[in-house]
Amino acid sequence: MVTSSRLVDARTERVAPWAYGWWVLVGALTGIGVAGALTVGAAFLALALVLAVVGVLVARLRNRSALGVVGGLAVAPLYVAWLNRGGPGRVCTVSATQTTCLDAWSPWPFLAVGLALVVGCAVLVGRPGHHQRQDH
Repeated sequence: MVTSSRLVDARTERVAPWAYGWWVLVGALTGIGVAGALTVGAAFLALALVLAVVGVLVARLRNRSALGVVGGLAVAPLYVAWLNRGGPGRVCTVSATQTTCLDAWSPWPFLAVGLALVVGCAVLVGRPGHHQRQDH
């Protein structure tokens, strides 16, 4: 006699979009916290930790939506790339009353890391996770 049973796997169940948003926020807060470690980073990391603990404790958030953290981590390098968009080198801003200059880094490495994280998240989230167990 041959029987077939299908087990429901956490990777195959439908996930609410807000659950991905939760984990993207955790990733964004973590990335900004690390990038701003010398200023406001500790507050962002503390908030990320609280949200991550809540995410682990709430059953509806304990699923593949946690992969959204990878996409959230992209916020920090993309923001740094935007801030350095005039770089590399000395970048000056002229207004009617003053001229302000600062040294900027090359935005390209930050852009590359940010885009790699976004694409990596999309690949992980979009990857089919249909694992079936069949007993013969």
